[in-house]
Amino acid sequence: MQLLRTKKKKKKLEDVILSQSLALTDHIFGLYAFELWHYREATGTLVIVPLNYSADEESGKVHDGLYVKRIPQEVDPNNDYSSKEAITAFAQLTDRSRSDYIHPIPTGPGVGLPGVLWSETSNGANTGGSAMNLDRSQRSARSLVSQTNQRGGNNMSLVAAFTKGTSDSVAWRHVDTLANDPDQPFDERLQCFAQAGFTLAAGVPFDINGYRGIAIFFGNPHAEVTKLNDNANTRFIKQAAHFIGAAAALKEPLEGAKAFQEKVQYENWHRMKIKLLTIVRFGGSLRNSSNGDSFQIQGRQKIIRRKSSFEHALIMKENIKQFTQEAKDDTKLKLARWWVKVHGGNASIPPSFTLRQAMWTFFGVGVTHFLLSSLNFFISVESRGDMDLVLPPLGALTTLQYALTAAPASQPRNAIFAQVFGLTIAMLVGSIPNLEPWLKSALAPAIVIPGMAKLGMIHPPAGAACIVFSSGNKTWKHMGIFLAGVCISIITSVVINNMCDKRQYPTSWPLLKRLRSILISEKEKVRTS
Repeated sequence: MQLLRTKKKKKKLEDVILSQSLALTDHIFGLYAFELWHYREATGTLVIVPLNYSADEESGKVHDGLYVKRIPQEVDPNNDYSSKEAITAFAQLTDRSRSDYIHPIPTGPGVGLPGVLWSETSNGANTGGSAMNLDRSQRSARSLVSQTNQRGGNNMSLVAAFTKGTSDSVAWRHVDTLANDPDQPFDERLQCFAQAGFTLAAGVPFDINGYRGIAIFFGNPHAEVTKLNDNANTRFIKQAAHFIGAAAALKEPLEGAKAFQEKVQYENWHRMKIKLLTIVRFGGSLRNSSNGDSFQIQGRQKIIRRKSSFEHALIMKENIKQFTQEAKDDTKLKLARWWVKVHGGNASIPPSFTLRQAMWTFFGVGVTHFLLSSLNFFISVESRGDMDLVLPPLGALTTLQYALTAAPASQPRNAIFAQVFGLTIAMLVGSIPNLEPWLKSALAPAIVIPGMAKLGMIHPPAGAACIVFSSGNKTWKHMGIFLAGVCISIITSVVINNMCDKRQYPTSWPLLKRLRSILISEKEKVRTS
């Protein structure tokens, strides 16, 4: 009997290191799946890192970069929560043999799940999460509370667990909320994640000596959230993300080191070959140079020393040429990156409103502008045309409030503080003497818009209002009337948007919550004293 011996293909060292690092995910509580994305500086896009390795069902399966530790309950046919839509969506994410398989294509920052998590975590990665991330995690917690109540699950201390503010905390995002956000462009892979039961995700950025990226952990939304957000679990998640990112960062340098070793070995063999051929041709080893030759060598060394100044000049010239060439290459690289961005990303057109949502928007905008126009007419009549309410920026405000209700720029905090900041700067710029009006209208937004971005209260209508008020024709009374119009628009938006079951405005009242916590702490101090 003849035995057929099959030669097993030797795995690359970099693949072995990456596959061994994935074993860390066995110790993460409540983990469904894992993905690793690398940010390419040349193109400004996120590219998925293929996690190529052989694994069995117990240790997990790899599907084109998606490392599945455990299938969600919605996909398990033996579970009561399973559905055909979820099973189909899971197959679209994992089965490469299907014609409707969704490949994880490169994506830009802010687009799709990896792009959104990259944009959020890159702003607050060093501080353990910004206030914006905390607000969004609170909204995710509220969504999970409602889903857990519907399914009869345990929602004990859910919001408190999601808003735990420690340096090792992880900002979990609810994928359902992100997939249904009208402010986000439509992404088919994001929709499949939400349908397949991967409804809880957290992104952890990493930077390994310039190799940047983000590790995405898909958590179990049905697990006990206090354990999922325990400090030991979240701290290990962050360390595991950096360790796996370091393993992925080793791939390119390791390939370069292998190529360098092969080059050195080839050069050594080539030199040895030349020496052997020389010895064979001349019939013996090479002889040492004669004394006369040594004197000639010393004379040549003196000439070289005399030419040292000339060589320094040549070296400086070469350095200048090298610097110029590097500047040209850098400019070409930036132009190529700019040209790629000009062509646009892979984002799809955002979905349109349903007829019901459009009618809610019509009703809200109509009522708000009816009140604002009536107030403007009343002020104009009473002041005999001297005073009025500036309406155009308020039209932009109502667009945000009723068409992009959940967007951060639509929230009352941004609307009030950004308008106060922008109008104050505009009035000060408008009062500068001997400055042309066209220059004032250019200077005011140039100061206000980056100032809003720095303060974390971006509000597009404030940029429009500062141009109007920087002309110098408006007074501080006009500013007060305009702020009153902003408050009226906020009040009507709060009343009308919350009448709709699928809308919530605002998403949070951060100042009221802070004031409430201060009052509670003061009461506790009084009781203890």
